[in-house]
Amino acid sequence: MLLAPLVLIQKTFHLHLLLEVAQARLQNLEGYWRQLADVETADSTPEGGAHFVVRLPWGFRADVELTPLPGEHPAQTLFRSTRGNVEVLGVLEYFQVRPGLTEIVLTLDYTIGPWCSRWIDRLAHGIDRFLNRELECLERAFAQPSTLVYSHAKPQRRKGGASPLEK
Repeated sequence: MLLAPLVLIQKTFHLHLLLEVAQARLQNLEGYWRQLADVETADSTPEGGAHFVVRLPWGFRADVELTPLPGEHPAQTLFRSTRGNVEVLGVLEYFQVRPGLTEIVLTLDYTIGPWCSRWIDRLAHGIDRFLNRELECLERAFAQPSTLVYSHAKPQRRKGGASPLEK
């Protein structure tokens, strides 16, 4: 049940990779999540989705599990939240600008659970600033391939203990 109207946010970023390579690397969460500034934990789920715990600028701890949705276009990745304290519906769209350069458009509709957190987010534009910072980190990480991990091993956590999924 939605507690408030959804907020729409759209971000565009670029990766100096072929479209198919950019898409595959973004789906390999274990390869880059440690490069994201405010992500405390990130795990792939057995269903092919992802579970994130992030610290937002005003101290709110967002815990969300995202699940992929079936789509008709191969250059799109649709997803939605299935649990957590943030409700999300989103799409990643990939566009080949030229060989070796892919533009990615992230569109999110979201709402935050507790009313006070929604109010603070609207005043501080917290999600917008959070996404800007994380996408800058992502672009830097993909620009420096030596910082990426190309393993399918389960990622180690930076801080905290077991994720809520493991409890």
